[in-house]
Amino acid sequence: MYRFFRYYPLVLTGVVIILAAAIMVANPGYLHSLPQSVTACYIGNFCQGNVGTGYFTGRGNQLDFDRLHPGDILLGGKPGGAYGHFTHAGLYLGDNQVLEGYVDCGISRQPVNHYHRYDWACILRVQIPEKNRQQALAYALGQEFKPFYPAAFKPGERLWNCTKLIWAAYQRQGVDLDSNDDLWITPDAMYHSAHVQIIDQRGEMP
Repeated sequence: MYRFFRYYPLVLTGVVIILAAAIMVANPGYLHSLPQSVTACYIGNFCQGNVGTGYFTGRGNQLDFDRLHPGDILLGGKPGGAYGHFTHAGLYLGDNQVLEGYVDCGISRQPVNHYHRYDWACILRVQIPEKNRQQALAYALGQEFKPFYPAAFKPGERLWNCTKLIWAAYQRQGVDLDSNDDLWITPDAMYHSAHVQIIDQRGEMP
């Protein structure tokens, strides 16, 4: 099991390619009709040699954590990511804590300061009444300690990744943050959502 998770980017690549092949057989025009889809994005980046979550360059960023409010979304990005400009997402809980997902510790609370490591990062605020924001936070916290799986599809509550957790929490409040309406949701899809406001953004995003 450890070896599987250690090499999950390669496994995920294989899964996506097989899925894309099946989709194209059933509907040859799918990838062209959805140029921003996760599948199309992943395959396009794979062809350019970008597999997995990219690499840190050491440049970092100066994102202003003082502007954070509980329920805000943090996105971090670095070069070489396989599924867009941003490669990670977290839900801010307050008290310098973020709820996010990792292979080795599942859905868990982490210190917010690690978002300064990313080459570019931003804070998004969902445009929703405060009561609903708190309910979204409560739902997300209810998934703490559950398993993390990089290719978790949007349906279901057994397997999670960092973006599905946030999407599901707000989707239950009537807000769909997936601007692509795809099988998965990427950090980029939330960045481009019409339901969010960019509170702060730092670093040089390509």
